[in-house]
Amino acid sequence: MPEISKRAQLTPASPIRKFLPLAQKAKEAGVKVYALSSGDPDYQVPPAFFKAVKSYKAKTLNYAPSSGILEHTQAWQKYYLSLGVKIPTENIVPTSGCAEAILFALYAATDPGDEVLVFEPVYVSYKSFAVMAGITLKPVRLKPENGYALPSLSEIEEQISPKTRAIVVINPDNPTGKLWSKKELLMVLELAKKHNLFVIADETYREIRFSGQPECLLKYSNFKDRVILTDSVSKRFSMPGARIGCVASQNPEVMAAALRFAQARLSVGTLEQLGTAPLLKKAKGITDKAKQEYSGRCGIVSQALAKIRGVTFRPPQGAFYMIAQLPIADAEDFVKFMLTKFSYKNQTVLVAPMQDFYLTPGLGKNEIRIACVLKKPDLKIAMEILKLGLEAYKKNLSA
Repeated sequence: MPEISKRAQLTPASPIRKFLPLAQKAKEAGVKVYALSSGDPDYQVPPAFFKAVKSYKAKTLNYAPSSGILEHTQAWQKYYLSLGVKIPTENIVPTSGCAEAILFALYAATDPGDEVLVFEPVYVSYKSFAVMAGITLKPVRLKPENGYALPSLSEIEEQISPKTRAIVVINPDNPTGKLWSKKELLMVLELAKKHNLFVIADETYREIRFSGQPECLLKYSNFKDRVILTDSVSKRFSMPGARIGCVASQNPEVMAAALRFAQARLSVGTLEQLGTAPLLKKAKGITDKAKQEYSGRCGIVSQALAKIRGVTFRPPQGAFYMIAQLPIADAEDFVKFMLTKFSYKNQTVLVAPMQDFYLTPGLGKNEIRIACVLKKPDLKIAMEILKLGLEAYKKNLSA
């Protein structure tokens, strides 16, 4: 039998999705599973999306242009203008969610063997994308005890080498819920300029922030040639299943490369592009309501965690995730326990263990990420089940 590639062997399983088979078995056994492991919100999609899709009158469904349907890219253009960013439509290429945008950004910025600086814990897909692109991620650790603030400039520069090609900024941050200050953003931009690096700005959760105004790195005109923006409608409009994102940059060479990558995979869904266009044109009214809803949901989870003995956490400043340190040694084992050995009133909870969100071995073993994506009543029940499950797990260990 032929051996699969090293790339295939080394690409890690997602810690967010690898427990879904156990969750499915629990469901098949009649157990209700409250899923707090992934950013898949239980929140209504704006009706304008379905109205736009239903209004499609053509009898055929053809490929969209690789560069995007003009109505769609114009909608992105109008959306970015509301953030203070003027950008031509040809500098916006629609992608299959933010995931493909990240891949295009990495492919445009790096060659195999290059390095990219990330701040850990980091969104886990970057680890898989790095293996697929043949590059190495160099981590700079952010610590919960100081609110995941950036370390000193010298500590960051220690991780930069002649092979470094880019720095990743996720703002608001997944998985920590951190909001980047303008001082931190400027520090990274200046650092990138000093070392001639790209900045990959992952702004999927831009409007889901609980203080201040939405931030977009494309508006920093002094650094416009080095910022590559990756974006998505998945979270701000609660429609991850539409798989619509984009990659955007003021750098013409980056966008020419992104278009060639887009041509290789042909196009993004026609109906989805048409459906999201009206939402992008009137985003603020939608995202303001979503921000308030997620703020309330995160508040419920924070209040519940504060009542569980031995658990430490920091309430998120944005996105809808928070990391909790549990009074146990192995969070992954705890997640398995919750799905295979524990239920309360025939109910249990699925959360994401944090160990795989780190690149540095040994970090995150006692941490979980909680996605505050369910309706408020369901979150209250889920957190009570989590508390009872943790108590049962600790008793089971000491038995």
